[in-house]
Amino acid sequence: MRAVKGSILLRVFFETADGGYYSPFISDCFELLPIPEFLGRFRKVGLAHAYSYSRIPCRCSSCYLSKYLPSDYVLVGGSSYHVSNVVAHWDPRFDIGVYCDYWRQAGGRIPKSFTNCRGDCYIFFAAGLARYPPKFFNRPRGFTEIRRAFMRAERGIYIVAYMEVDEVVDLTEIATKHNVDVGREGDDRVWEIAAKEYGEEVVMTPHSARGIDLPVVILSERGRYGYLKKPLPLILWSRGRRVLTTYSYLFNIKGFEDRVRHKVFDPARTEQIVDVMVSEGYL
Repeated sequence: MRAVKGSILLRVFFETADGGYYSPFISDCFELLPIPEFLGRFRKVGLAHAYSYSRIPCRCSSCYLSKYLPSDYVLVGGSSYHVSNVVAHWDPRFDIGVYCDYWRQAGGRIPKSFTNCRGDCYIFFAAGLARYPPKFFNRPRGFTEIRRAFMRAERGIYIVAYMEVDEVVDLTEIATKHNVDVGREGDDRVWEIAAKEYGEEVVMTPHSARGIDLPVVILSERGRYGYLKKPLPLILWSRGRRVLTTYSYLFNIKGFEDRVRHKVFDPARTEQIVDVMVSEGYL
C-alpha cells in the first residue's frame, strides 16, 4: 500500500437526535438515511426540494428512502418537524464521490492537515444500523411506532463507507482568490467557479442550496469511494447488552459513551486500519 498521510472517522447519518432512530439493516443489506434538514434553513427552496427523500433511491430494493421515514414527524437537532418540512442532507454522496464539511477551526470536522491531501488520505463514515422486524417498513409507520421498534431492536454503530481524498476544494479560498463579495453577491458565483474548475459534482449537495454557505468540498475519483462490502461493527446492542467489538480499539473507541462523532488517525494507524479492512474483506 502506498504511504498515507492520515484519516478521519465521521458519523453522518440518522441517529437519535437527528432523525430519531437508526437506518435499517435488512438481512445482509443496509440502507443509509441522510440526516434530515429543516426546509426553513434554505434560501434556495426550489433547489433544496431536489434532496427530498422521495427522490433518493434505496440500496436494498426498488424504492426510495421516503419508505423509511415516519408518516408524521422526525427529529432535527432534537426538535420535531413534520416530514413535509424536511429534506435529506444528502451528503456524503457515495454515488458520485463528494462530501462537504468545514475546517475544524471553523466549527467543522475536517482537520487542517487535509489541506494537502491528494490521494493519500482517507475518510471513513459511520452510521447507526438497526434490525427492525421483518417487513416492518412495508406500510407507513408513525415516529413513535418506529422509535419503539428501534429501541427494542438489535442495533449498533458500524463503519459503512469510505472515501479516498483526491481533491480538497476550499470555497472560502476560491471566494478570496476571485474577489467575490459574498455578503453583497451571495455565494452563487463561488459555486459556479468551483464547478467550472473541479466539475459539476461540487455543487451536488444541499450546501449549495442554503444561500450563503462556503464549505470545504472533498472529491474522490471513481473506484476510490463507496460502501463497504459489509458493515464493520464498532459498538453493538445485542440482547439488551452493549458490547464493544474487536475493532473498537483499532478505531480508538474506549467506552460505550463514545458516540463516534469524529476521530483523527495518524499515518501509522491509518495504514493499520486499511490493512485490517482489506485482509478481513471490508474493502
